[in-house]
Amino acid sequence: MDTTTSRASIETASDRTSKNKLTARVHFFLVFSALCVSSFLSALDLTTVSTALPTIVADLQNDAIRFSKHRPNTPSPVPKPGAGGTYIWIGAAYTIAGMAILPWTGGLCEIWGRKAILLTSLFFFLFGSVICGASHSLEMMIIGRVLQGVGDGGIISLSEIVVADLVSLNQRGTYEGILGVVWAGASAIGPPIGGIFSRKNRWRWLFYLNIPVTVLAIIMISCFMNMKTPKADVRSKVKSMDWTGNALLILATVGLGLALTWGGARYKWISPAVLVPLVISVLLFGAFFYLELFKLKNATVPRVLLNNRTAIGAHLTSFMHGVVTMGIIYIIPTYFQAVKLTSTIMSGWMVLPFSCTVAFTAIGFAISIDVTQRYVPQNHLGWFFTVLGVPLLLLLDLNSKAATWVSVQLPIAVGCGILFVAPQFPVLASVAVEMASKALALQLFFASFGQTLGIMLAEAVFQSSVHKSIKSPLIQTLAANGSLPFNIEDISSPYSMHFSALRHLSPEASRAVRSVYNSALHDVWILLIPFAAVGWALCFLIKELEMHDEVDERFAADVRDEGDDPEKNALQTPKVESHEMKQKHQPTHSIETQ
Repeated sequence: MDTTTSRASIETASDRTSKNKLTARVHFFLVFSALCVSSFLSALDLTTVSTALPTIVADLQNDAIRFSKHRPNTPSPVPKPGAGGTYIWIGAAYTIAGMAILPWTGGLCEIWGRKAILLTSLFFFLFGSVICGASHSLEMMIIGRVLQGVGDGGIISLSEIVVADLVSLNQRGTYEGILGVVWAGASAIGPPIGGIFSRKNRWRWLFYLNIPVTVLAIIMISCFMNMKTPKADVRSKVKSMDWTGNALLILATVGLGLALTWGGARYKWISPAVLVPLVISVLLFGAFFYLELFKLKNATVPRVLLNNRTAIGAHLTSFMHGVVTMGIIYIIPTYFQAVKLTSTIMSGWMVLPFSCTVAFTAIGFAISIDVTQRYVPQNHLGWFFTVLGVPLLLLLDLNSKAATWVSVQLPIAVGCGILFVAPQFPVLASVAVEMASKALALQLFFASFGQTLGIMLAEAVFQSSVHKSIKSPLIQTLAANGSLPFNIEDISSPYSMHFSALRHLSPEASRAVRSVYNSALHDVWILLIPFAAVGWALCFLIKELEMHDEVDERFAADVRDEGDDPEKNALQTPKVESHEMKQKHQPTHSIETQ
């Protein structure tokens, strides 16, 4: 009898264990799917809105003019769609807000839990999308874009952090590759979708379509993300937040964003309007890193994150990769629209070789990191293709055939694809798993900082080059005799609405203006070459370290059959690291050779 009962108990326990494992696996893939959906939203919104921006600008301008006619005492606004006007903030507000919030997310999710911060980010993105879709003024659109940007920063960071909590570093390559494919896929279909909706003057649906997808992600995260939550009262959590450091960081980021946005576009680079916020932001960044590394206890950027050469090299290469990649992604559609005279929709399809190559490369080399348990060769290979690929873009000109513009996109796409996933492995291998969330948030901040700078520099160089070229005697003569049916002072933005008009110019006028654009694009490619070279040089700081085979148990998903005991589901105070871990990751007062 006892034997039968014992056997039945064992079988019941075994069945329960199998059921729990199946439940855990199902929940994992549902949560990972929700993270993929969130990442898809982020990339899609960025690429669709940038493509449709000329239409959005024109529509908001018309709304503002109609509003002023109903209000006789209100002066009629005459904003410029180009970068010189205030409408540049439609894009800048999004990127600056996302960049400012990124480092904070690592500390916030340590205090409030992964699920709470991810859901909050999704709600910010949702509300921002609603406001943007309903906007009839610049001010309302900017408010919506700020909310979207805050949500986007949290989505990007928490997607990576949650994957780090669910999968150990030595098994994470495949999942990071999938996230890279999702990002690249959204980036590939974004421009054509943006072009379709802008052509039919239905740009508001670009924001409204975010709503059901965001709601789906919120539902999936709410139902299936069963991760441990920090155990503390609200007052203790609020007090433990790094208010000083994050206030400095946000102010510094906004100041830098103002300087980069206005410089060369609205004001001269040497004007006080650019220099003052630039100098202030540099001082604030200096104060932030001094306090974080040497003074604050609950720092957003603990000193241990930057106390070895591998981490420093990985963060700096992430920054350089951001500059190069976003500089290219942002500006290359202009080549097809302004030089090859294609439509907005067609230009989106013509960058598919780039987007598809990025996707396949990202997942292929991410899997290779899983298989080889090495990441240094992949990082070097990524920079090799990047350094090779950027100069090849100089081969693009007015007469380039399809074989040329397809083939020159491939090397740089391979480099970008590898470097979308490879830098985070040395970042995480160089710190203890308990520091993973803050390390990832910092790495994503460096990448986002680089991406923002890449966009701003590409636009500034493009505009400056066009402004110089349009002063040539040929362009001035064409403008004087009426051969150019638009104001040549307004054609310098990559968002220009005059690209389609080039198809209706005389052959002489068309070739002259297209040559101006092609020359400006060459200046952008030349600008990016030293960034690529420095990025590869910094890659030599990265050393091969053993990748962790464990996750942060303080936040790991809890799917065991332990009832609803809150003590077992709550985050306990982190214990001192093991002796072995301390030897490997112990912070020091000098830069280690690790």
